[in-house]
Amino acid sequence: MNNITLNLIEAEKKAREVTIKSHPKEFELLTTMLNLYTSGFSLLPHLNSKISDTHWVWLFLITRSFFSIRCAVELMAKAYYAQAIALLKIATEAYFLCGNCEKNKAIIDTLLHNKPKRFDYKDLAKAMDVLPIYEDDYAFECNYSHTSSLSLGIMTIEINASNRELKPIPFYDKMSFIACCALAFKSGLLMADFLEKLLADVSKEKLKAWQIEAKTGVQQIQEWLAGLKERYGSQ
Repeated sequence: MNNITLNLIEAEKKAREVTIKSHPKEFELLTTMLNLYTSGFSLLPHLNSKISDTHWVWLFLITRSFFSIRCAVELMAKAYYAQAIALLKIATEAYFLCGNCEKNKAIIDTLLHNKPKRFDYKDLAKAMDVLPIYEDDYAFECNYSHTSSLSLGIMTIEINASNRELKPIPFYDKMSFIACCALAFKSGLLMADFLEKLLADVSKEKLKAWQIEAKTGVQQIQEWLAGLKERYGSQ
């Protein structure tokens, strides 16, 4: 094992330790977010081919989003912020697809019947009347996860007002971590809406059980998001 590999492993370990120590509340809420999904999945009965195509799309994309958020949390802890946001972008795209698949048969054909079509997420957001999500959070996710000055700049550290240094190892950055948390909570709550819809269509009794279990966690996450600007400003 060479020195570069050893330095990388040590840097990840240090970043994780600093991040977890600095943000116990955020990690508690991230765990709460993930538990919203695991508890919802546990209430779903064994689903089979009799469920509708719309339900299949929701189920696949909810599950994929859950996996993406779960992996993003691991990357956030190790200070791989651009990579974490790239995964969270997947969940936001899933939200636009889930919100349109009932009326847009091309989505079902593309995802379930192997008839590929490219989708304009701005058009999908307009159709859902959620264009601000596309223009704000999704635009930020794209800028951060694609090759851009923002996504490259996060790998540098300021030496002085006119000089930045590239660090080829991950390092903790408070505001980048907070940005990741905010996006994880937002996309997580958005996709949880479709988990709720799926439970509602499967069993009203199971929906009520999930809502009771999820109520406190959802409220805590919403309160964290509501206080974001007050705590950290407009950065």
